[in-house]
Amino acid sequence: MANQDFNLIGAIKVRSAAENDAVNLHAYCFPEKTIEQVTEELKTDLEAESGTYRLVAEASGYPIGQITVKKDAVNSEIAQVGSLAVAGPFRQLGVADYLMEAAAATATENGVKSLEIELTPSETSVIQRYKAWGFAEKPVVILQKVLGEAEAATETTEAEIEVEADDADEDTEQVAASETGDEQGNLLDRYLGDTQ
Repeated sequence: MANQDFNLIGAIKVRSAAENDAVNLHAYCFPEKTIEQVTEELKTDLEAESGTYRLVAEASGYPIGQITVKKDAVNSEIAQVGSLAVAGPFRQLGVADYLMEAAAATATENGVKSLEIELTPSETSVIQRYKAWGFAEKPVVILQKVLGEAEAATETTEAEIEVEADDADEDTEQVAASETGDEQGNLLDRYLGDTQ
């Protein structure tokens, strides 16, 4: 009796989320969060002016997966897709595919021309899955400024450079002042290279 095959017959329906989905979303998709967190996030997403569309995949009347589409605050033709979650037992049934398809349709219906998601390079399996859904990598430049101790060290270095610059020959300063912007950048690069 232990080695039996069962055929599951049923329908998976994707629909807009409702406030009463919070309990089941917590139980099936977000057990690591508190029910209060899930409820509050859902309420925020459902507010008319939030620009967020939350969709749930439902099986036998229970939400077993979800996804959000959030319109960009500046460019309404771009939206972030996120919070894709599917209950473990349903992951092999293509529920994520249905949710992504519904998210794209909802976005299109609301004037969105491009869906985006931000992922870290270490999320290779997730990146591959989104590529399979038609997403493509785009070049992004991320600049970071570390504040605190590193900032104090930078200020010290800048102060040392200013002192060295004050000690520089006046003729050198006059030549640098007459150079164009590109040439000034090259001079600065050479100067900084010599002092480091």
